[in-house]
Amino acid sequence: MGRTARDKRDRPHPPPVERIELNDEHTGRRLIAAVVLLLFGAALLAYAFMQLMTPEDGWMEVEAGAGTSCAGEFTFFYLPADAAERRAVTAAYTELCQTAYEQFNEVESFEGVSNICAINRSPNEPLTVDQALYSAFSTAAESGSRLLYLGPVYRRYGNVFFCEDDVQLADFDPALSEDVAREYREIAAFANDPDMIRIELLGDNRIELVVAEEYLAYADRAEIESFIDFGWMRNAFIADYLAEELTARGFTHGALISYDGFVRNLDDSGTAYSLSLYDRQEQGVYLAAVMEYTGPMSAVVLRDYPLSDLDRIHYYELRTGEIRTPYLDPADGLNKNAVHNLVCYARDKSCGELALKIAPVYIADALQVEALERLAAEGIESIRCEDWAIYPTDPDAVFSQIYENGEVRYTVAPAGN
Repeated sequence: MGRTARDKRDRPHPPPVERIELNDEHTGRRLIAAVVLLLFGAALLAYAFMQLMTPEDGWMEVEAGAGTSCAGEFTFFYLPADAAERRAVTAAYTELCQTAYEQFNEVESFEGVSNICAINRSPNEPLTVDQALYSAFSTAAESGSRLLYLGPVYRRYGNVFFCEDDVQLADFDPALSEDVAREYREIAAFANDPDMIRIELLGDNRIELVVAEEYLAYADRAEIESFIDFGWMRNAFIADYLAEELTARGFTHGALISYDGFVRNLDDSGTAYSLSLYDRQEQGVYLAAVMEYTGPMSAVVLRDYPLSDLDRIHYYELRTGEIRTPYLDPADGLNKNAVHNLVCYARDKSCGELALKIAPVYIADALQVEALERLAAEGIESIRCEDWAIYPTDPDAVFSQIYENGEVRYTVAPAGN
């Protein structure tokens, strides 16, 4: 596990996006390059998930102040009442992004902070953590998911995205190396066994990472340094933390969007918002439609292709055109995507809850539509795009800007199909 390849670790009314064409020759890398050029920069990146009002209407993109933080992975649109609120929300956002960066950091420790990194270095020792982490661990525990315990696989497999050439993948990609696949299966067996590893919630923000002696011995032999890691879900829990803290401080007239597909709308004022729906077809990536909505909402956007420059740390396209993504099956550590695009959203659930609920549906060999119907019965709606059609589970979903170019167009299927 010690081998590594790492040496780097919807703004309002953007230009219209219709289709990104792919050349039949040498499509590997062309998909990434085309989309990156189109959606380069934080402003256009936000459009991948949301459209808001114009700056002339008083909206601002809140920019965190100086200091190391997670703000570079988020876009926060807000409509302040006056200059005083503008300053106040900027100060609050700066502080919260810095705290989130420290708390959810899995590779760096900070003095006096029991973050993910510190927890991994202290197995079988009770620790007092921040409420942000305690809440995230509680949510994961309530879901029954074991994704959190794939930490060693996330750490090793993550090197795929930092490779410069396909020949480097064999050390990290289980699809290309049976030795790597066997190692991931061994770790997955530990990760799925609560007797081998678990987070115990002790109350009063105290937790303990319980790791069995057998697993500790294996970790020592395999040079494992990370037992737990939220992996691709990290920004889901950070979005929840930011949203809950901003709401508690009275800053609700806005919305948060992470570059990797987690949305928290805080606004209960009746302002209209839009969620952009992308789709990958053989010909390229399309803006299939826009879903209109109002009111507070959480959304999770899962996709098997990159949409922005930041996606370089989560996607890798081989010369064959295959794309490696961050979504790993907890059963065996293999990368799986049931469909190209899947969006889920709910009014009364957090991004973390949604991510944990949708993970077993999306991280699969094939999509089980019945599973989406069961989630809809729990209040979790979804939208998927397949074969030039948009399939919502919500009969009240409203769509606009449905893609059409004279040759092809998207249609909206009746809800529940």
